[in-house]
Amino acid sequence: MRYSDVVDYDILDPVKRKALELFQSTFGTIEDRLRIRVAPVGETAAVLDFLDYDFMLAFNVEGLGTKNVIADRIYQELTDKKEIAKKMKAKEAYRFIGQDTVAMSLIDLLAVGADPIAYGDLITAGDSDWFQDLERVDELLYGFKVAAELAGCAIPCGETPTLQNVVYPETLDLAGASVGIIKPKSRFMYGQKIKSGDCIYGLPSDGICSNGVSKARKIAEKLPEGYFTKLPNGRELGQELLTPTPIYVRPVIEMLDQGVDLHYIAPITGHGWKKIARARFPFTYVIESVPEPPLLFQALVEFGKEYGFNVSDEENYQVWNMGVFLVLIAPTEAEETIKQIAEKYKSEIYKLGFVDEGEKRILIKPKNIVY
Repeated sequence: MRYSDVVDYDILDPVKRKALELFQSTFGTIEDRLRIRVAPVGETAAVLDFLDYDFMLAFNVEGLGTKNVIADRIYQELTDKKEIAKKMKAKEAYRFIGQDTVAMSLIDLLAVGADPIAYGDLITAGDSDWFQDLERVDELLYGFKVAAELAGCAIPCGETPTLQNVVYPETLDLAGASVGIIKPKSRFMYGQKIKSGDCIYGLPSDGICSNGVSKARKIAEKLPEGYFTKLPNGRELGQELLTPTPIYVRPVIEMLDQGVDLHYIAPITGHGWKKIARARFPFTYVIESVPEPPLLFQALVEFGKEYGFNVSDEENYQVWNMGVFLVLIAPTEAEETIKQIAEKYKSEIYKLGFVDEGEKRILIKPKNIVY
């Protein structure tokens, strides 16, 4: 089994391209009124250039995916138990789900050079009874609050519709939209400044974040103990899968504030490490070093092999982040500043490789992978 058996980007991506094509004719409806230019489309966020001012606004809409289903399964199983401790643990499964949801949108704003200023949540239920457990609701909302505080943005609005017969009654569909400011305009990046010789850096992830979760869930469902399967570190598989997505907004904005000329930012989300080559310009991205994947991915690979899943390196690095959540491309002279700021925020920074001239592709040399 491959990830494409669950989520097939060969089907989804043409729909996205068709939407961009079809909707492009709507851009002119705003340009005459406010002297706004829509910046190149197809990046992680839409960017509006206010021509009379030295700033741009970035806008993004993004969903969580299926990570909250893991929390749902844990909650459903543990709430059937009589022990108070297990009932409390059931509610705690939702503690970081809000953070994961917010991170998916904010990281896409950051990727175009925007500092997020506002986020609006969309918490859709299949049945309003989902909200009767107020302690569970508190845990969910707490994660949204933490994410906003870590990023330095506000959550001034949101929506909680109930859509019977659209969303399953025992779960939620989580998504949201965010707005950020690019100031000055020179911070706007879509790969136009990438040069041969640039360094490729990686900021780490301790968990799965929110990409490739559907495949991880399929693997977990095959295990006799499911999400309660014990791992070598003593934690359960479900706990590891619910590790929160890191919020790297403030360190990256500080890099920009300190004069780091970032040439590109690539979140390792859908499409995995293929995202490094998302920019439309023809370069070869040479990865000479990859970090040791966190224990979670090692466990998923081991379990996946046992139950007949495709868990080859070629598959894994385009499905999961494998320990790197955010890739930064910058000139070599920025290395010391990037390292100092990462250290200030108590984050590792990996030097992964470099940009070379050539056809648009990614070479992950330690794994003999070419995308």
